[in-house]
Amino acid sequence: MPAIQQVILPPTQGNVTLLLMSNVVPEPSREQWRLALDPDEPLRWRNYELYRSPENAITWRLSEQVRAHYRMRITRSITGRGGRPKPGERPYQFPPETARQQVLQLAAHLSHYPGFSGVREDVYTLAQHSTKVWRNTHPHEPFPVWPKMPYLRFGKYRTAPLDDLLEENHDEK
Repeated sequence: MPAIQQVILPPTQGNVTLLLMSNVVPEPSREQWRLALDPDEPLRWRNYELYRSPENAITWRLSEQVRAHYRMRITRSITGRGGRPKPGERPYQFPPETARQQVLQLAAHLSHYPGFSGVREDVYTLAQHSTKVWRNTHPHEPFPVWPKMPYLRFGKYRTAPLDDLLEENHDEK
């Protein structure tokens, strides 16, 4: 039997994202249906994309662009922003304590992302990248230890009839 669900995601700048999900391919209609777990073009929402883990679990992870952005920020925080050195010059590098503070601030920022297993895995990979770059750049200094990212505990989903939602909306105005 087909099962169709509607998911309302939190608003972004006054726009609300609605997902209409089905466990079977629907007949042709006005709706534009696509496979949310397509490996070439996964479903993206804000900084996340839907992902199927090697254990076959469906979870959210950081999008490819966001992961690349954070890798670059980690590398630049540790190695410095001096650009290309001139011949005979050493590249500008932050002092170890400055680099450590920047990396730990970025780690604290990333710990506020939701604790989905895919997001936690991405943050762990970024922490490993940080350690690798740190050891190559500051071999005699201890590397910054990233805080453990909390798990997102499973919560019972909430449902409500559309009439109740519309009544709440009218009461707020």
